[in-house]
Amino acid sequence: MKTFLLGACAAIAVAMMPACSSGDEETAPDNDADIVNVQLTSNQFTPAQVKIKVGQTVRWTWAGGTHNVVSGPDCNTEDGNFKSGAPVGGGTFDKKFETAGTFPYYCQPHCQMGMRGEIIVEP
Repeated sequence: MKTFLLGACAAIAVAMMPACSSGDEETAPDNDADIVNVQLTSNQFTPAQVKIKVGQTVRWTWAGGTHNVVSGPDCNTEDGNFKSGAPVGGGTFDKKFETAGTFPYYCQPHCQMGMRGEIIVEP
């Protein structure tokens, strides 16, 4: 009976854990070939600029510090295309790009320090 209760408690605890990502996460990409990775580290996005094809997903991974990902042309303007949520110290954020174009983005707490990036989506 103890083993059953411990197993049930563990299953409930895992089910109640929040996901490691935040904000308006997109659905999972079809396969890993459709994912392009960007790391968030010491006040920078690495790489700061990526080129992808329509239908691919960018996955931002927190590798250090407290950051977020906000689409917009400058440090004071959110354009509403995507946002990872409030600044956090870990996790991932995925965004699938369905239209061609150039999508600038930044980290709100560190934008003035140059923490900006750009996604170029090609047809």
